[in-house]
Amino acid sequence: MAKQRSATSIASIFRIAVLSGVFVGFVIWGAVRDWNRVFIFAGSTVVIVFLGFVVLKWLAKPDADVKPGQTRLK
Repeated sequence: MAKQRSATSIASIFRIAVLSGVFVGFVIWGAVRDWNRVFIFAGSTVVIVFLGFVVLKWLAKPDADVKPGQTRLK
């Protein structure tokens, strides 16, 4: 059985950031065909997405009263 990974692990966040950077890089490359701008925009996208998700991970507090199979709203 495959090892279960957390969706909020640093490796998962980094993968999402890199995929976002690649997507932005392709879009910018198709728009301007200037490699300097492509690397600037793709690199800044990776940094912004990575830091944004890490900050959201740090700010989230786990809910101690959650019981599996039960709704949270009453």
